[in-house]
Amino acid sequence: MGTALSRYKQEILQGISDLPSNKLKEILNFVHFIKAKESIDPTQAYFWTKKWQEKESEADKDKTAGRVVGDGSAKDLIRALKS
Repeated sequence: MGTALSRYKQEILQGISDLPSNKLKEILNFVHFIKAKESIDPTQAYFWTKKWQEKESEADKDKTAGRVVGDGSAKDLIRALKS
């Protein structure tokens, strides 16, 4: 396996040698994803997607800016709407 591993590393390095920095960043993000994937419950994987995390960030900004009714929970929203 040592020889195959060495060959894979060489092939990866050759494949990325002429890529622009934004593509290298994508590859690095993918490497982090592969490493983290083993520790994330597959049923929860969607919550770790870029899209979901962007929406979480938007929600945090809305809370900070006071654009959320109540404390941000559905229960508190219903309470606020009833009053």
